[in-house]
Amino acid sequence: MADPDLIVQAVAGNRDAVAELVARSRDPDQRGSGGETALMRAAARGDVVVMEVLLDHGAAVDAATDAGNTALMFACARGRAGAVRLLLARGAAPGHKNKFGLTAADWVKWAGNHSEIAALIYEAASPPAKV
Repeated sequence: MADPDLIVQAVAGNRDAVAELVARSRDPDQRGSGGETALMRAAARGDVVVMEVLLDHGAAVDAATDAGNTALMFACARGRAGAVRLLLARGAAPGHKNKFGLTAADWVKWAGNHSEIAALIYEAASPPAKV
């Protein structure tokens, strides 16, 4: 299955084409292979500009692939701190588990030493202190 043009343009980092395609189709969550979305692909690349366009047009921050992986997991796995920050700021759930029971924190561990990203995930997943 070929990826929709929206995903192709997101992977290419073409912000203007992404904005035009989303405005025309009204569907920022079009699916490609494995159920991946343009937001997931942009998160894997760390392309926060394209991510912002997609999120501003209503992309689901916690949409999941067929295996249950989210854009946050893609960003964590690739060590994309800016993408992780943006997704968390837009409400991504750090505790979401994929079909194998793995969370974003597990992807950080799997990918290697990304201490900045681990700190972001830990902080987002920790309940606020009671005053």
